Amino acid sequence: MNPSVRNIVFDWGGVLIDLDFEGCMTAFEEAGVTNIRQLVSVSNGSGIFSEYEQGLISTPQFRAKIRELAGIGFSDAEIDRMWDSILLSIPEEKLRLLTELSKRYHLFLLSNTNELHWLSASERVFRLDGFDVKQCFEGIFLSFRMNLSKPDPEIFRRAMRDAGLIPEETLFVDDAEVNCRAAASTGMQVLHYVPDTDLGKLFD
Repeated sequence: MNPSVRNIVFDWGGVLIDLDFEGCMTAFEEAGVTNIRQLVSVSNGSGIFSEYEQGLISTPQFRAKIRELAGIGFSDAEIDRMWDSILLSIPEEKLRLLTELSKRYHLFLLSNTNELHWLSASERVFRLDGFDVKQCFEGIFLSFRMNLSKPDPEIFRRAMRDAGLIPEETLFVDDAEVNCRAAASTGMQVLHYVPDTDLGKLFD
């Protein structure tokens, strides 16, 4: 890795936490939301999922829109269960990697995520031997709190500004090439991670 790097900014979904997108879509389809894939594919800041991810609608508003689109009176618990089924776990080797890297680098998290996903999983998936690995991060930047989302370059600029980071000394790790390109446009160094490969090898 470039010796100038002092800070590492990780994406959450796909880089650290494993995701089951297909299982989540199937859960909604089996419940009667037959157009869920079309709804989720809407990007560029439009559609309820993008709005929710950017914190432009609240969790109650998100649930209400799901009921409206489905025409089904789902309970809050049913919606939460289907929506959260996309989130699996963070493999132990990645948690141990974070604890080791935190001894040599300043670690940060920058994720496109929403309130339900973060609240339902962040306490569960970061546990290792009774330790909350989130403590390894000196700053956690989440799209729903920032009202911004990747690949908008402004989300990287704001995170670096708030954390006091120098772009050229900061490495961003993401599984989406478009997000890596956006980060690079701000002066950050980038690593494109391919899910289901050995994350640790990127730091050998």
